[in-house]
Amino acid sequence: MLSEVKYNSIPKENLIVFGIYSVTKNGEGCSFERLVKECFTLFPKVFAFSRYPEWPDSLKFDRQLRTLRERGWIVGGARTSISLTKFGEKIAEETEQMLAGSRLPKEANKKPIRGADTALIHLLKESAAFKRFLRDKERLSVTEMELRALLRCTLETPPRVLKQNLQYSKNLARDYAEKELLDFLEACEKILAAKVM
Repeated sequence: MLSEVKYNSIPKENLIVFGIYSVTKNGEGCSFERLVKECFTLFPKVFAFSRYPEWPDSLKFDRQLRTLRERGWIVGGARTSISLTKFGEKIAEETEQMLAGSRLPKEANKKPIRGADTALIHLLKESAAFKRFLRDKERLSVTEMELRALLRCTLETPPRVLKQNLQYSKNLARDYAEKELLDFLEACEKILAAKVM
């Protein structure tokens, strides 16, 4: 069992991400029920009912799972299987280091950008919308079709998925210190909220 002193100092969202990581690392699918069991087993003081500490309180997951989806750390939910995104895996690994007491500074964990991430950043930076943004940051105009194409979505893609893809792109820009790209994506987020959400 993990030290209560250590895990009590870690945000609940990180513990949930670590719970998903722990389940999937063992080759299992992570259903909501399996996640509740894992988190309660690993971190009983955080995920128990206050009056009945021998039982897990599943309500402690509701808001956190929504927050984790919005941050782009997980996909899925209470009615489906839950899995980590690339950013969720990074958070889980950092949490594992914190639990072990050997967390490295964020700079030491930086991985070189490659593969699909490189392609996505290149696609975004080469887009006509981003080039217009660089010319005039105050008056960005982007059509809904342009936004959907940038976020790898079609007209039929629901707003929830658009928002998740945008969050993923923002996380990627932040993770690799692409400041102008992040500013562009935040401007797009405001436009998207007005047009679609």
